[in-house]
Amino acid sequence: MMQRVKQLILFLAVLNLMGINASVTSPEEGMSTGPCCPVSPAGIPGIPGNPGPYGPAGSKGDMGSPGDVGMHGAKGDKGSDGLNGERGATGEPGQKGEQGVGQPGKQGPQGLPGIAGLMGERGVRGPVGLKGQKGDCVERTQRVAFTVVRNTDFTTSSTSLPFDRKLFEQGTHFDLPTGTFTCNMTGIYVFMFSFLKLSSSSSSYATLMKNDNIIVRGYASGAGSYLQASNSAVVFLQEGDRVFLRPVGSLHSNSYHYTSFSGFLLYGEIATN
Repeated sequence: MMQRVKQLILFLAVLNLMGINASVTSPEEGMSTGPCCPVSPAGIPGIPGNPGPYGPAGSKGDMGSPGDVGMHGAKGDKGSDGLNGERGATGEPGQKGEQGVGQPGKQGPQGLPGIAGLMGERGVRGPVGLKGQKGDCVERTQRVAFTVVRNTDFTTSSTSLPFDRKLFEQGTHFDLPTGTFTCNMTGIYVFMFSFLKLSSSSSSYATLMKNDNIIVRGYASGAGSYLQASNSAVVFLQEGDRVFLRPVGSLHSNSYHYTSFSGFLLYGEIATN
């Protein structure tokens, strides 16, 4: 009711502003609101106006307190089967099982021969045989000899002493570049060598070698002087044996042949036909 009264008063105020004189009688008091108009019954209220636009949004309120924990939901349905995983590593071999019962197998291949047994006892000596006819005894003789020399100094390193010239050679072939005599007949040989130490060398020596074995050695020591050294030996050789000199230090020689090497066959093998 009060809302309608307020709307009416607002309507009359608008009329007064437009120059229309109007009065209103208060229903409660029964009195006229103007001097020129009788009291009239209240009119029908007007239609309420449309709502005004919304005002600006207010600031965000404080965060509320957490709510109570809800109830557990119902259990879900079982999911589909997953993909097969990768193959695992090979396990360790199991323990050896018990030997089964079966038919005997085929015979295997023959094994390797065994170790030879111990030598038996010596048997009884047999009777002496008949004496054969006497054969012809032939002594095999051959002359082998050589002498080789150097015409220049030797100052390089080498496993064998090379030579420059053959003074004598018979029944053999001496290799000058390697300084090697190779035996072509089994027998007893005599070898001799001599060298002169170069003055610039503190010490020098030469070793007579049979293959890789040392036979004898000549040695000279003394800085600032020329010194002569020599040695000789009797050696048993078989076909194919090599004899040479192995030098250490610097050796001197010239046209007077201060460094030389000689050898000859003392006697050879004896063959019986």
